[in-house]
Amino acid sequence: MDASSSTRPHMVVAVDGPSGSGKSSISKKSAEQMGLSFLDTGAMYRALTWFCLKNELDHEDQIQPKLIKEYFDLWISIDPTVEKVVVNNEDITREIREDLVTTNVSKYAAMSKVREFLVKKQRELVELAGQRIVVEGRDIGSVVLPNADFKIYITASDEARAKRRAVQTNSDEKLVLESQKIRDSLDTNRSVSPLIIPENAVVLDNSSLDFDQSVDRFIQIVSA
Repeated sequence: MDASSSTRPHMVVAVDGPSGSGKSSISKKSAEQMGLSFLDTGAMYRALTWFCLKNELDHEDQIQPKLIKEYFDLWISIDPTVEKVVVNNEDITREIREDLVTTNVSKYAAMSKVREFLVKKQRELVELAGQRIVVEGRDIGSVVLPNADFKIYITASDEARAKRRAVQTNSDEKLVLESQKIRDSLDTNRSVSPLIIPENAVVLDNSSLDFDQSVDRFIQIVSA
């Protein structure tokens, strides 16, 4: 654990970046090493997407009435060593990573009422963690936590991101690159909370860094 993180009463780190940049794994490992909680907000959008697909909810006016605990009861671990997502008492940790959810998540994430609902829950989880947490997503430094102690934008070249994702998923690199470009376009051009580099964020480009080097750089940024 880094000494500076253990002595700070508040340590809220907002992490943003495009898909395939490694921001989730880098953020999680960094949080673990610094003794902080960790929130993968993308998993929350995936959980809601899974719920909507399962219940054949396609439009925002169908979804909004379901965004209450009686219909959509979401629990997500904020322990960086435990990856677990539960909806309505069903463990869907593995299901939210399946292709069907991945293909549809940007669609649901672009809905204003969906984002409003999940942003509120994300802020509640930050408070639950005593404001000692690394929060990772695509609008964290710009929308969810604009006053975070630190903001980091993790990115890499299109080719590096596609190559890593292809290895992880045992997929064709060219197909991954094409899919990645579509998702990048959806994330950066949506009208609600688009993916941007937040004001005052430090850009961590890990195109030429391995995982351990990326984690070391992350910790250096928040230890400055």
